[in-house]
Amino acid sequence: MEQAALRQTIVDFFKSYEYSNLITIDESECPKGRMMENLPFGDDLVCWFATGAQSSKVQEIKNNSAASVFLYRPEDHSSISLQGEAQVVTDDAVRKEKWNDKWAAYWPAGPADEQYALIKIVPKKVVYLDWPNHSQDVLDL
Repeated sequence: MEQAALRQTIVDFFKSYEYSNLITIDESECPKGRMMENLPFGDDLVCWFATGAQSSKVQEIKNNSAASVFLYRPEDHSSISLQGEAQVVTDDAVRKEKWNDKWAAYWPAGPADEQYALIKIVPKKVVYLDWPNHSQDVLDL
């Protein structure tokens, strides 16, 4: 698939999902996955997630920034695997920009809550598996 078309396919695929599997590397150097709510996804292919500042995934990212985000479409078995570098974001302006009021149950002080953090995954490579067409395309970034 041509790179521009592949990029658009990836964006459209990702935008159709409310949740994805965030995979980090734990303290024993094993991959650890968990379902996360996707924040709005843009053409830059950067993934954003809200999390608790004291969560295990935050510590894992601080120890090893390698991360992956995986999405699977059960109706045709297609998938996306985004591989990149994760960072924990605590910048007040960014936290305010990404804030969703439904999170107040977790972080009562709102976007300024010290326990509220963001995870940003900057992709290096995205693999799109088009199962019905028996093809796999790679977008290197």
